[in-house]
Amino acid sequence: MKNSIKRKALIGGSLSLSALLFACGGAGDTTASDSPYATVTGTVSSSSTGALSTTGIDIGNVNLSFIAAVAIDNGKLVYTADDIDNNGNFNLKLKEGLDYAFILFDISKKPKLIVKDPNGNAIKINGDGSINISVSDSDGDGTPDTASVKVSGSLTVLSDPDLDDKDGDHYPDGIETIDTGGSPNPDYDEDGDGYFDGIEDNDGDKKIDGHEDSNNNGIPDVYEDDDNDGLPNYLDDTDGDGYPDHIDEDDNDYYKYEMRGTVSNLDTTNRTFTFSWNGTDYNVSVTDTTTCEINDRYYRGTDCLNHLTDGAYIELKTSDDITASTNITATKFEIEDEEYEDNYSDDHHRYEIYGTVSNINKDNGTFVFNWSNNITFNVTVSNNTTCEINDRYYRGTDCLNILSDNICIELKTYDDIYSGNITDITAIEFEISDDCQISY
Repeated sequence: MKNSIKRKALIGGSLSLSALLFACGGAGDTTASDSPYATVTGTVSSSSTGALSTTGIDIGNVNLSFIAAVAIDNGKLVYTADDIDNNGNFNLKLKEGLDYAFILFDISKKPKLIVKDPNGNAIKINGDGSINISVSDSDGDGTPDTASVKVSGSLTVLSDPDLDDKDGDHYPDGIETIDTGGSPNPDYDEDGDGYFDGIEDNDGDKKIDGHEDSNNNGIPDVYEDDDNDGLPNYLDDTDGDGYPDHIDEDDNDYYKYEMRGTVSNLDTTNRTFTFSWNGTDYNVSVTDTTTCEINDRYYRGTDCLNHLTDGAYIELKTSDDITASTNITATKFEIEDEEYEDNYSDDHHRYEIYGTVSNINKDNGTFVFNWSNNITFNVTVSNNTTCEINDRYYRGTDCLNILSDNICIELKTYDDIYSGNITDITAIEFEISDDCQISY
């Protein structure tokens, strides 16, 4: 059996975007004078029938419990979120110089209202300030539908067409197609579960990610200053590109492990199985957001387990530290061939082979793929070719822009590489790999 592992940096996608700037006040706050971020406090109140509750503000039949501020910065999505407390208050850190749209979510984490004041649909952040959002249910149908905004300090209400919500789904239209993160899904929902990443509780501790206080010192983890640079962890910008690490897809904030091993003790009821890798058995849990690729088809959650069998040889990806615990959650897994790294799929006639890259020609959209036994293929990259490079997804010629000579990749193609003297193939997908040892 061939066992292998890859330890890969996980970019600002489904995980790092979730550990966001959830402001709780208190220690660790930084003012606009010593960082490019402003402190914006605020209150959500009701201008019609409604009352404050223990989890936010009730308007009609809706409990508004979370608020998010979203912006577009040089084509990238930037956002911050917080609970609305039992006094209607919230506290955010926002990047100065950007226009933000504000979205209100209910207790079930569904968007209920994008704030549109008669004077505009966005607020420019020029420095510290405060904002009061007065919400009403103008037609009395039990759902909040209008809002008015009062600002003070260095804030300005204005109109920004990129942050408008013309389709009425309560998300700014301009952010819905931004996809620079670590999955094929839009950046505001990297894990594709239908919920805004900024208000999720992925670890199930009943606290929005970022509110946790793992060392019990009274300071939320994101407000700690582990590197003693005077900025809370969530404001650190290690590469100095102007984007905090938690939303920067070029920063290595977390690690994802990829292992190849066998499945046993499959339990579809409890959504668990045992994964054996390198002499260690891992207890693996499958969640609603777990994805899998089985025989070139994609599934999610329980459907993944329904297509898995005891004894299967899979590649498993997890964001949990496998050196710290044997209880892990699967981010993704894919059926692998135990005997052949060069896989052939009967369903779709797709071949998967490992080799190195040379002679990259960006103008023609081609490169040379060096397979085993001195076999080479001239590979064409079409507009439909996808690639996963350092956990980021690209398409077409963008894939070539980040390739380099002698790099090892796993290449997938529908062309029959065993048919004889074939020299030209088209890539449907490829991924940077650290495993170019071919086994037969």
